[in-house]
Amino acid sequence: MTKPTSAKASVGNRTIKKVAVLGSGVMGSRIACHFANIGAEVLLLDIVPKEAAESKKPAERNKIVNDALAFALKSNPSPIYDKRFAKRISTGNFDDDLPKIKDCDWVIEVVVERLDIKQQVLANVEKHRKPGTLITTNT
Repeated sequence: MTKPTSAKASVGNRTIKKVAVLGSGVMGSRIACHFANIGAEVLLLDIVPKEAAESKKPAERNKIVNDALAFALKSNPSPIYDKRFAKRISTGNFDDDLPKIKDCDWVIEVVVERLDIKQQVLANVEKHRKPGTLITTNT
């Protein structure tokens, strides 16, 4: 198996070095893994659990995204080709970490299939993305 030699991918005339995946469910966590497989840095975000809304602890606030990624990495077959590639994925939540998408070349929305939630997420993306960032939705 060939390992990526550089931390970037090309889409048309664009170079993609960093990708944000918004939503860490079954599809989102695996999309994040596939981007890590090709050498991209990935920011994987999801909601803060209701019980952690007042918490200041990242482990509690990022429980949903961290559990989803851990589940994906343990699945068989694994969506990640080499366990070391998982280090290319950083996790966070929409409330604390959405401003980090300013560093991303591509933002992929993979949240729950509710139009109102998708619209809210994409409106928030517009506040933080850099000009020229690819914004796409999984569905």
